[in-house]
Amino acid sequence: MTGLTDLKTLEKRAFRRFYEDGIFDVFLGLMLGTMAVGALVQDWIASETAGVLSMFGMSVVLVVVLMTVRRRLLRSRLGEFKPGPRRKRRIINVRLALLGSVVVGLILFGLVAAGGVSLVSLEVLMPLVWFINAVVVFGAMAYLLDVPRFYLHGFLFGLAMPLMVLPDVLWNYRVPPWIALGGPAAVIVMIGLFKLTRFLREYPVRSITEATNASP
Repeated sequence: MTGLTDLKTLEKRAFRRFYEDGIFDVFLGLMLGTMAVGALVQDWIASETAGVLSMFGMSVVLVVVLMTVRRRLLRSRLGEFKPGPRRKRRIINVRLALLGSVVVGLILFGLVAAGGVSLVSLEVLMPLVWFINAVVVFGAMAYLLDVPRFYLHGFLFGLAMPLMVLPDVLWNYRVPPWIALGGPAAVIVMIGLFKLTRFLREYPVRSITEATNASP
């Protein structure tokens, strides 16, 4: 029994190392940052379409670049990791949580399109749904992936939309998008860069033989 417990502990530690590089944190922060840039573009050009397209384009580039860098960075330093059955179920549950967040958003927008939610109600409801959704989804990721700092990321990610929308709706005061979205994004990116710096120092590039034989 003790041996099985030790094995689970070792697997947990090995898995957590793959989220200690900080690249995913930087990715999350920059994704939030693309929303700030999109909002700025929308204000400058007075075109919502231009804002959405710029945000989408930057997001695609970020996904491709950062995920490619992260994969190569981890493999050159930690080798490959093959999670056990319990860990695989947790990863699947994380993906389901992310899918659920998308479904909730689609349902809400569907209600708006069908006239089920008024515009005024939407302006109040959307930021609250955004916040709750972010806290729940990132909380699930923190618990299922054993990465506690994702709880903080969920709060920061969720705070952005209410900070940008609610002051304008409730008090007729508009918080600039670069502050409302860029502020939380900057904090997340700084956390990621701190983790990345420490990761690069603690895990130097390994030889091909070491990387091949590193799988738990």
